[in-house]
Amino acid sequence: MNHSSETTLNTVKVPKDLYPVFLTAQNYVKNYFSAIEQDPEKGSIKISGERYILVRAASMSKEFFDMMALMYKDRGEKEARILSLNFLFDIAHSIGKADAKSFFSKMQVTDPIEKLSAGPVQFAYTGWASVTIHPLSNPVSNENFYLIYDHPYSFEAQAWMENGGKTDFPVCVMNSGYSSGWCEESFGVSLVTAEVECRAKGDQHCRFIMAHPSRIKDYISDYSKKAYIKYEHYDKINIPEFFKRKRLQDELQNHKIHLEELVQERTDKLEKSNKSLEEANIALKVILRQMEQKGKTDKENFLINIKQSIIPYLKQLGETDISNGQQVLLDRLEMNINQITSPLISKLSSKYLNLTPMEIKVATLVKDGVVNKEIAQILNVSLNTITSHRYKIRTKLDLKNKNINLRSYLLSLEE
Repeated sequence: MNHSSETTLNTVKVPKDLYPVFLTAQNYVKNYFSAIEQDPEKGSIKISGERYILVRAASMSKEFFDMMALMYKDRGEKEARILSLNFLFDIAHSIGKADAKSFFSKMQVTDPIEKLSAGPVQFAYTGWASVTIHPLSNPVSNENFYLIYDHPYSFEAQAWMENGGKTDFPVCVMNSGYSSGWCEESFGVSLVTAEVECRAKGDQHCRFIMAHPSRIKDYISDYSKKAYIKYEHYDKINIPEFFKRKRLQDELQNHKIHLEELVQERTDKLEKSNKSLEEANIALKVILRQMEQKGKTDKENFLINIKQSIIPYLKQLGETDISNGQQVLLDRLEMNINQITSPLISKLSSKYLNLTPMEIKVATLVKDGVVNKEIAQILNVSLNTITSHRYKIRTKLDLKNKNINLRSYLLSLEE
């Protein structure tokens, strides 16, 4: 390669503080493109050993849009335009990143500004456009990255003006994609470029703003307040996004994964809650059984205490010198206590809760073999009342219309 150096930066216009870096890049790129080999027999064009291809400018701009408009005419001109813009931007962005990585390796540079410097110079040598970087730019390796620049001789705007006349939208989409891809690779931060003014629209410049996707709208809004074109124009600028479809697919996939994790998390919580509920139910059943057992034990203890602490004294009292009337009352008292401690009373009270206290008294006397007339005298009611109670007792004990003796049935309950 024939190495030569120049002292004047003539392929790109940059702020003074960037002049030396870009001059170094200009000398490198000039020497790189001076070594060109063409071999039409093999269909080969090589520059510094790298194979290149030549493409007509119009075929990648005006004519491409016309082809897309014809292909998608059933969907309308606007959708065809959007498809074309996105496709060209994505392709150019990818090429810009790939070319940048190749040049960084050849130039052996690591500083972001040095990496950036070769891009605009290569633009000039490959016929894309010349570049003018404005002093307001702030090329840094974070989300505050800001680059405002012009392409005075954009191949895309030139192709439209020569073949299609004036447009109503910016057309330099490949320039936008390539430059943002190159700078993204240089600074290691996601970048996107929007063309805010375009000569194909009749504007004074082909002017671009490059920034992080989260900041570019703010930069365009700030620029519009100082520009000569009405704000409404900038408010409608299309901001392309590199591989937008892939980003949306990734977001959808991430959302799907998040939903699956959320469903699994809630399923685990539900299973845990169900397990806790089952354990609580088991514990409750154990407690209820313990309470029932305790109630049964307490009742048995109560009955035993009555028999052991009261009956013996009643027997001793009966052995003393008491009157016949007192003896009758004492006998009745002992009988009643025996009835209280009898299993019959417990069963009638628990198993047949619909028996009234009077019906329980009548049933107890019937079980003891007391006839209806005597029961009426003991309870101080009429004979008809006792007959009515016996009928209700048989009904509630499911003995109605059955040939079963009431006393025999009641005695069986004590067994």
